[in-house]
Amino acid sequence: MHLTKKIILTIIAFLSLTPVFAKQQDELQQIFVEANTLYDSGEYQNAVELYLSIIDAGYDSWELYYNIGNSYYRMKEIGNAILYYEKALKLSPNKREVKDNLALARSKATDNIEELPQPILQQWIQSVNHITTSKGWRVTGLIFFILTLLVLCIFLIAKNYNTRKYMFVALAILSLATIFSGINAAISTRNASIYNKAIVTDPMIVVKGAPDTKSVDKFVLHEGAKLHINERQDDWWMIEINDGKSGWINGGATEI
Repeated sequence: MHLTKKIILTIIAFLSLTPVFAKQQDELQQIFVEANTLYDSGEYQNAVELYLSIIDAGYDSWELYYNIGNSYYRMKEIGNAILYYEKALKLSPNKREVKDNLALARSKATDNIEELPQPILQQWIQSVNHITTSKGWRVTGLIFFILTLLVLCIFLIAKNYNTRKYMFVALAILSLATIFSGINAAISTRNASIYNKAIVTDPMIVVKGAPDTKSVDKFVLHEGAKLHINERQDDWWMIEINDGKSGWINGGATEI
């Protein structure tokens, strides 16, 4: 009885909060519309401030990051434009407009860093994995898993030989699809947690040979360059760029 009371109180509390959430979403939607109007009027800095206020409220979407990227691009802040296009692409890897604008912004960056060639198999795995996000793969895997259970139930209760045969084939296909989705979800999650990335947002940063301001200067990076963060030590990052060069930086870049 005590447990039932708790459940009822929880449901009541949730229902009482629902109008509050709905009101907040309406307010944020209105802010988004106002920001779009400012962008169309050429008031890009004011638009960015409103877009960022939506993020500060705990909401994000690829459209939001995409619009911020467009605003920064219009203000010729290439580093920030690339940063937010990358954030948009992280949430929605296959949006053509994001890819096109990101490529355009990269063409404006000072550093032309050539990426080391990857094995064909690794390229194929990455292209398949980037079909959707880790969340998308998890949802896909869950759907396939539920379908697998349904087909299994039909297979177990079916009396007709042909029905059982077709259900067995479907069961094998759905099981493989579930496993495939699970593997891609795991790969996406692992990549997000291990291979942290950042974009240089300062006009220029000096990459050091060690996490010390007095260490030797190795090379210089400019606004818009993409970094891979391999290690952290206090305020220092040990970074690597696409051509294989590595070193230490202390500020000047923002994580994606």
